[in-house]
Amino acid sequence: MSKTFLRCRECKKEYDSTFKYICDECFGPLDVHYNFPPITKDTFTNREQTYWRYFELLPIIDKSNIVSISAGMTPLVRAEKLGKEIGLNNLYIKNDSVNPTFSFKDRPAGVAISKAKEFGLSSVGCASTGNLAAATAAHAAKGNFPCYIFAPSDIEHAKITQALSYGANYIAVDGT
Repeated sequence: MSKTFLRCRECKKEYDSTFKYICDECFGPLDVHYNFPPITKDTFTNREQTYWRYFELLPIIDKSNIVSISAGMTPLVRAEKLGKEIGLNNLYIKNDSVNPTFSFKDRPAGVAISKAKEFGLSSVGCASTGNLAAATAAHAAKGNFPCYIFAPSDIEHAKITQALSYGANYIAVDGT
């Protein structure tokens, strides 16, 4: 049985996991569903310190398709003053600024680029004016994918400089 499958939100028709978004029968949107293997707390112990340690919970079938820039497992930082101000004694904030592209967007971009590799796609891209562009471009560079960033034509170039530094191609779009 496959790790993931697609199910139409409207008519419930099921499909194998593939690069598909819309149901052939009713044109409804397709949602990803998981067939999780048996998992215990010991499943994840003694693994690498990235989000890929949770491989069984992610939609990648074959580990050889993982494109990783060692993101994730960022620290929780106690926010004592903020917690006191809002009435929470044990408030912690996730510090994702220590991820490779300084953003939590490294996690979804890593999974997306890995899935693109698994699907055999020849290029990747996203519409973004900042963090997602950088994370997508960084993972694309690691995975040897041409990367296209779609952003407004009047964008301040400083907002996409990081993405361009990874070799992404900027496609100017009129509007937002």
